[in-house]
Amino acid sequence: PPLPHPPLPAGTYVAGHCEEQNDSRKCLPCRENEFIAYPNDFSRCFSCQTCREDQVELSPCRATSDTQCACRNGTFCSPDHPCEMCQKCRPRCPKDEVELAPCTPHSDRQCGPPTDTFSSSFSTLIVILVVVSLILLVVFLVLVKCCCCRRSPGEHRAQGGPPIACPGRGVGSVWVWAGWEEVPAWGKRDHSAVLGPAGGREGMSLQDGLSRQNPFYPAVCALPCFLSFFPSPSPVLRRSFDIFAQEVPFKDWKRYGRALELLENDIALAEMNDRYSLEPFFQMLNTWQNRQGMNASVNTLLETLHQINLGGVAEDISCKLVQQGFFQYEVS
Repeated sequence: PPLPHPPLPAGTYVAGHCEEQNDSRKCLPCRENEFIAYPNDFSRCFSCQTCREDQVELSPCRATSDTQCACRNGTFCSPDHPCEMCQKCRPRCPKDEVELAPCTPHSDRQCGPPTDTFSSSFSTLIVILVVVSLILLVVFLVLVKCCCCRRSPGEHRAQGGPPIACPGRGVGSVWVWAGWEEVPAWGKRDHSAVLGPAGGREGMSLQDGLSRQNPFYPAVCALPCFLSFFPSPSPVLRRSFDIFAQEVPFKDWKRYGRALELLENDIALAEMNDRYSLEPFFQMLNTWQNRQGMNASVNTLLETLHQINLGGVAEDISCKLVQQGFFQYEVS
């Protein structure tokens, strides 16, 4: 069999094969307005983007790099959201505020109170934090007491005992955590504590008569309360990508992207970023979130990890999402 060929250098593509010359390849540079930014075995180059009317061109398209565009002066586009149109910056700060940061192509003009009001503002912030902390502590104690008092004999095993279980995953299921167990997401309503983004009010309904048959998670807290992840707001979900990038093994990134139904071209475009950092993984999840829109949920990301036999990784990520404050417990 012929020996595998080394990848072609950036800016070139495979134009064809020559069987008479030991299957040697014909390598050609990318055409005008096309590029490939990394070594490859592709049969064609990618098309360069064209800057919109509300953008300026920072650098032109080259065989090894795409066109670089930015918003015009006085407008901006946040890097945390798809840039469909540049927005106008605030022309000036209100009369009782000062400019903290100027308008840039990536952020609006930042305004705030003068520095001489810092002391009073800081004192007010301390008072608010103390009051909110006390309220959260009281709610947490009431919730724990409520859940523990309602525990029925034999309903759950004690912490450290054999794992509890429940029905298997399926279409229309949601990650629900009661000592780390998963249950279907539709059915009669039950008293439950849900793990959702801060400010969330809408709970998940759960089926009655759940069997405790799930071998995947240990019984961390033997409570009759069910804890679940809501579909989360885009900023909260986007901030959680850092935890996924750190926990999902590098060798499984592509497999995870395919399981999320991303196209091969989407994965290749994500790899065009610094492939020796976490940036390609961020771009891959950003593409997935943009495709899903309002349907994008952390439940989908966690369930997909289980589908590709990375349940242990999903468990670690779930713990860190709670520990780092991306989600909190609420009574539904």
